[in-house]
Amino acid sequence: MIEKRLEHFLLYELDDDWTSLGQFVGVTRRVSPAQSSLDRVGEIIEEFARCGLMTIGGWSTETGTWEPWNVPLSEAMDRIANGYDGEVGYRNATERQLGSTEVFRGEITAEGRTLLAELGSPYEKYGDPWAGEGMLAAEGDFPPWQQ
Repeated sequence: MIEKRLEHFLLYELDDDWTSLGQFVGVTRRVSPAQSSLDRVGEIIEEFARCGLMTIGGWSTETGTWEPWNVPLSEAMDRIANGYDGEVGYRNATERQLGSTEVFRGEITAEGRTLLAELGSPYEKYGDPWAGEGMLAAEGDFPPWQQ
């Protein structure tokens, strides 16, 4: 089960645009460090897809856009873990590669948007986990972040 605060921030990230592996790792490390092993991040990605909150996909060289993968979840997770289409997966990625790999992107689903609408802004509820981090900090008057 995904910690609720982490789920909330990841839904918020997904709602902005197709979300990369590096974004999943970065948000998880900041919001819930105890959940941030790469294998755990993989489990979180899988749970988001299994629960219908996110569609897993990647860059299509045919259309030049992000598109959902029409493969079983087990195959999608194997691609994300071990690499796919010339991109490194989380099991073999260096720290630098984690931030830049385009092995996959996740897109929020209608169900994910509905849940996020019910939850509201995670920044207003929990504060800004990047407060004091310069350009990473959110703009707004939020409650103090509680680690």
